[in-house]
Amino acid sequence: MDNSLVITCIRHGMTFENQQKKYIGWSDPPLSIEGKNELKELSLEPELVISSDLKRALETSSIVFPKSQVVKRESWRELHFGDWEEKTYEDLKNIRAYRNWIDHWAEHTPPNGESFSGFSNRVWEAWEEAVDLAANQQLRHIAIVSHGGPLRLLASHFKQTASLWDVSFSYGEGFSVTCTYKQAKERRACISYSAVHLPAKENG
Repeated sequence: MDNSLVITCIRHGMTFENQQKKYIGWSDPPLSIEGKNELKELSLEPELVISSDLKRALETSSIVFPKSQVVKRESWRELHFGDWEEKTYEDLKNIRAYRNWIDHWAEHTPPNGESFSGFSNRVWEAWEEAVDLAANQQLRHIAIVSHGGPLRLLASHFKQTASLWDVSFSYGEGFSVTCTYKQAKERRACISYSAVHLPAKENG
């Protein structure tokens, strides 16, 4: 019988650059002090954590899943924003190419950056690799610690929403899907989808 698999996807914690509203796709800042303080160990204990290889994701993995084995993958990075890395909306708002990308992000690509189709293909290949890892080891629960873009792509698919922008995740939060290995590999509708929230603060 095809065993069920739980895949928990978590967005990394906050960085100082996030607070400044900068695009930091492939840039590699660490979590901010505030970002670290906001994160808390989750009650979930996946058998394996697959993390983006960027500092903010690896640091998040060690905080929220301290008891789990972590492997890192470049394929779970955010979209590469090219020349717009570490820039803000205010820095870019008068650039025509940027305005075109904001209005039609699936058709336009940041200069020296990554197209949406390339990003999407990369993330789905990473998803298939994660499912294969779980299936080969007969794991029942794995976690992926990544970025806002990959989580939006996955969640909008499994929730069957109209757009990536219909879903969003706070720092350190995400979702879990339960499915069979076959359903996961084929990206079919899963048995269940549920939100994952940070534990409540002890002092309110």
